[in-house]
Amino acid sequence: MPAILDIENDPAGQAAFLALPEEVYAGDGHYCASSRQSVWNGVRREKFRGRQRILVAMKGNRYVARAVARVSPTLKDKSGKPIGMIGFFEALREADAVHELLTAAVKFLRDFGAGQIAGPMDGDTWHKYRFNLGPFDRPPFLMEPYNKPYYAELWEEFGFKTLETYHSQHVADVPPVIDKMDHVRRHALEAGYTIRSLVKRRFQDELRLLYGLSRRIFAGNFLYEPIEWDDFAALYEPVRSLIEEDLVLFAEAPGGEPAGFLFAVRDYHAAAQAMCGRTGLLAKLAFLRQKSRADAVNLKSLGVVPEHRQTGLAGALMCEAYVRIVQRGLRRANLCLIRDGNPSGKLEGGEGVVSRRYGLYELK
Repeated sequence: MPAILDIENDPAGQAAFLALPEEVYAGDGHYCASSRQSVWNGVRREKFRGRQRILVAMKGNRYVARAVARVSPTLKDKSGKPIGMIGFFEALREADAVHELLTAAVKFLRDFGAGQIAGPMDGDTWHKYRFNLGPFDRPPFLMEPYNKPYYAELWEEFGFKTLETYHSQHVADVPPVIDKMDHVRRHALEAGYTIRSLVKRRFQDELRLLYGLSRRIFAGNFLYEPIEWDDFAALYEPVRSLIEEDLVLFAEAPGGEPAGFLFAVRDYHAAAQAMCGRTGLLAKLAFLRQKSRADAVNLKSLGVVPEHRQTGLAGALMCEAYVRIVQRGLRRANLCLIRDGNPSGKLEGGEGVVSRRYGLYELK
């Protein structure tokens, strides 16, 4: 029978927790490893101190699955109970071990007083969450959730049900989209809105602006909770060197106040994959050798503050991004991680094709 271990104070177990993905994804040509330090920093976030269990499953002397069970300090379900989360999930295809692992995670969450349990979620929607449901026939884009195809099946067999669904779209040829959407951009500009690029020499100030806008724009989103400035800044620091000024856009209203933003970055997945989760000089050289091959742009985040919605400003920001993609000599774009039913899924001029689907699960 599989053994479930709490590795909070177990250095050997912690090392196995961090090493497990190397076995799970061995030979997987699409997998992009995260550095062990970045994963461990996420596991040990201060806000979850005393509210989580770090678990691994063993069969014999082999580690075969892992998960972190957490209770949100702020999110409540409809009954008023705190929401539990299960994240950092990785596993070999060992159904009995995964069943025991999830059983232990759920028991901890219930004993702590959690009601609804959501997952996979590494703590909140600012960080990694959702299973990639495929198709798996093409490489993921940079920072896309990625997992083995059987993960969702293992959770569903345990009793988890779909809570929310999402998708990404791929635009193989951007210029026709501009032709169909430029009237929206012109209308917004004629109404007095302006769109400017991020100024990298003022990076901290610009990031503060992005932080303030994000908190206002996404406050009504599903499972939203505020994030502290330090945690927000830590999300963007790893990609700071990848940010290109004219692919991060800020919209200003006719009166000059900030009204929205669009964050985009080139799809450096292949370059990041070449680093194999390492952070040293050789890893950086491997990244640079692949960097020039990035030929698509990922449109990651888009938002307009409530008082300027229904003005066409979101479409104007998207169209401006498409224009800048073409100006860079590129033609492909990925519209990333859109919640099904969100209007932003229609900002591709009818040229987008669903490239991937994702699911967030719950246990009541």
